[in-house]
Amino acid sequence: MRRFYPKQLVTFLVATFSAAPMLASAAPFKPGNIVVARVGDGSTALSAAAAAVFLDEYTPGGTLVQSVALPTSVSNNNRILTAAGNAPTELALTRSADGRYLVLTGYGAAPGTSAVAATTAANVTRVIGLIGADGSLDTSTSTGDAFSGGSIRGAATVDGTGFYSVGASSGVRYQALGSFASTQLNAAPTNIRGINVVGGNIYISAASSPYIGLSQVGTGLPTTTAQTVTVLPGFPGATAGASPYGFYLADLDATVPGPDVAYVADDRAAAGIQKWSLVGGTWVLNGTISGSGVRGLQGSTSGTAVSLVASTSASLYALTDNTGYNATPVLTELPAALATAGNNTAFRGVVLAPVAPVPAIASLAPASGPVGTTVTVTGTNLTGASALTLNGVAVPGFTVVNATTLTFVVPAGATSGPVAVTTQGGTATSAGSFTVTVPVAVPTIASFTPTSGGPGTTVTITGTNLTGATAVSIGTLAIPTYTVVSATSITLVLPATTSAVSGLLTVVTPGGTATSATAFNLVLAAQASQALPELTVYPNPATDLVHVALPQGGPLTVLLRDLLGRTVIAPVVLAAQQPLRLPASLPAGIYLLEVRQGTTTAVRRIEKK
Repeated sequence: MRRFYPKQLVTFLVATFSAAPMLASAAPFKPGNIVVARVGDGSTALSAAAAAVFLDEYTPGGTLVQSVALPTSVSNNNRILTAAGNAPTELALTRSADGRYLVLTGYGAAPGTSAVAATTAANVTRVIGLIGADGSLDTSTSTGDAFSGGSIRGAATVDGTGFYSVGASSGVRYQALGSFASTQLNAAPTNIRGINVVGGNIYISAASSPYIGLSQVGTGLPTTTAQTVTVLPGFPGATAGASPYGFYLADLDATVPGPDVAYVADDRAAAGIQKWSLVGGTWVLNGTISGSGVRGLQGSTSGTAVSLVASTSASLYALTDNTGYNATPVLTELPAALATAGNNTAFRGVVLAPVAPVPAIASLAPASGPVGTTVTVTGTNLTGASALTLNGVAVPGFTVVNATTLTFVVPAGATSGPVAVTTQGGTATSAGSFTVTVPVAVPTIASFTPTSGGPGTTVTITGTNLTGATAVSIGTLAIPTYTVVSATSITLVLPATTSAVSGLLTVVTPGGTATSATAFNLVLAAQASQALPELTVYPNPATDLVHVALPQGGPLTVLLRDLLGRTVIAPVVLAAQQPLRLPASLPAGIYLLEVRQGTTTAVRRIEKK
């Protein structure tokens, strides 16, 4: 026999309980802890009047963690949830089949409402409370069409979206979360004590002949009327005497399909916790762990070991049965209590704390980007995320959009790596990494020179962030040949073309596209030869000096190219009547003399002797 709690500590727990803060909303529950429903705040003796309800969370060692108050006033969609102070059959506590929620029932009546169980449901609604592993509380579900004039005792759920409720009348009822109307699933029995969803089926406990013991309601998870209730073979059925309440079904033998061991709380003085096993299609009583007034019962299974938590109106217990399938439990009586209810309070149902679902990350979008990028994380069970890391470093300010989506902004200093999201249910890590890229600066064009020219003219573009240029254009004309000199300079040679082009210069880099503020004028050779008809170039042929003259005078900019368009004499400004000197090193041959005055460019052929 394992004793979790020495008697000396029970007195301490009672004192601790009396001084514990009563929270309007819960902190997240811790997996492995025990949660027991309590009626009464200790200020007034319990009676048939409505009393406040609390959920007390204890560690397995019996230390009180928190006491969560159920609503005693209406708040938005949440209704009051109280219980009759002296009704030990009420507040049967269950845990959802997926383990994420606690469920209990009560009345939408303020504390002090007299004879609350005798009220009509039309006047005092019966309320279902849903408490999440994260401490969230929902009492928006109620019914005004069932359990009138009697107790509502408990409810069960698969995943918090719909509930099966039972009580002193009205049979098994089904209704959706947040609804007010319910559907009666069965004709008999109507007086039911406990309910739970196990292995995809609904089970109840009752003490009304011929349904004494445990029964199954229909098959699967029905939500419609005319369901058949079948007593599990071997249970008392029509034999009077048993008084079952809470129960826990376990699957301990792989050769027996479905649940094959049942632990049943029986509140008779000579009863306690019964152990049953399904042998050859019939449930057989293996033995009883004696105790008095046991009504609350729930458990968990690990291999063939079953850990149970049980409650009476006065005490909370924890015990373990390691004997397995179809074996008499070694434990013959309940161990010492983990905790005892304080004055003017009473314990009711008990369960193991709900467990948040394990989160998972399915994708990151985008999968790469620079600092400042907004990343969307898609997955499951992301609600309540408390931390997010990128490559192991915390990311502040992330946003949980819903259970499947959250977003974050890549912070300064971030490095590439997996994304991890932590919720109460655990930590999910992305299969792939998010790659933090170095941002590529946007290019700019500050100027270009010259501002016009013909085929073969070399143009220099000055700007910023020009490294890695992948394309250069003048208007719609793509420049096939260009040289990236540096991040601030590009040179290009104007190609031969059949049409004149006037347009903005553009440079494309990985960082974007830069566009000049002014246009470049591309002049065709044929046009240039006809420009400035009054231009005089002499002598031609020339040996060392060439005179360039215009009647209107004024400075000229001239340059000399060979027939391949290569510049052989760089642009030079000539005053009126100032000659252009031909270098002695310049080979004899035909050259193109480019003359610019203002916005006009002219080209003349000259010969050097």
